[in-house]
Amino acid sequence: MKARALFTGDGRLGNQLFQAAFLDSVLPEGAKLTTTGMEELLEGFDWDRFGISNRRDSRAHQSAKRWYRRFGRAATALRLVTGYAQPRQKFEAGGQSYKLHGGAVTRSSGLLSNLTYVDKGYFQSAALAKDATFRLKETYLNAAREFLNALPDGPRAFVHVRRGDYAKWTIFGRSPLLELDYFRRGMEAIKAVAADTQFILLSDDVEAVRNALPGLHVFAGANVYEDFGMMTLCEGGVISNSTLSWWGGFFCRRTLPVISPTGFLAHGLGFEYPVGITGSWMTPIEP
Repeated sequence: MKARALFTGDGRLGNQLFQAAFLDSVLPEGAKLTTTGMEELLEGFDWDRFGISNRRDSRAHQSAKRWYRRFGRAATALRLVTGYAQPRQKFEAGGQSYKLHGGAVTRSSGLLSNLTYVDKGYFQSAALAKDATFRLKETYLNAAREFLNALPDGPRAFVHVRRGDYAKWTIFGRSPLLELDYFRRGMEAIKAVAADTQFILLSDDVEAVRNALPGLHVFAGANVYEDFGMMTLCEGGVISNSTLSWWGGFFCRRTLPVISPTGFLAHGLGFEYPVGITGSWMTPIEP
């Protein structure tokens, strides 16, 4: 019988890319995959390895998502289906304890070997990227190519400054926003390799940062996919501590350094979070 799997996703595009890479790593090609909450990925990327049926993650469908999870967890607990889960672990920061998804993933075998349930998780590990089969749809590269063709000669590197929801979100009891000096020092590190590098600024809040980072070529794509396409066409870049930025760094040409913040979301705390997020292709610097 054809393999079938159920996964209920959470999070925005960058998270969905990690979740898709995990599914690529554990499910056989051609599996019938039922998902919820993966619509941002499916809108902008070709992902043909599975037969996918996705239900949009709307408020109207939240009760269905909860039911799917109860059903999947019960079937896994009864050892009826193969199950994958990403347990939470304790992290200590600033005298407080936080229970967040850790780096380990558990697997349990079930009686019905062709059925798999993948429980809620983000699976943000650099080791999974090699398994990813999704690719940005070609149409979303056109605007970036036209923009790059008009730039002066020299290698190109993106500078992705994440703001937006990070201005209100907290993790480990603090804001994840990076100081703009981190991006300046990241550009200096790239210029030490290629002095004639042309830097392209990308941000979800361009107006808030463009004056503080003068001299950059500002690219404002019509959507997140065009911004992502710009990242992939560059030779390197300075990424934010965001999963979208991470994947832009992974898919770029990488002939220049890809600068990242040490510790990612846990910068300055003495550990890395998410666990395993730093890839060998990244050049971490203190933010």
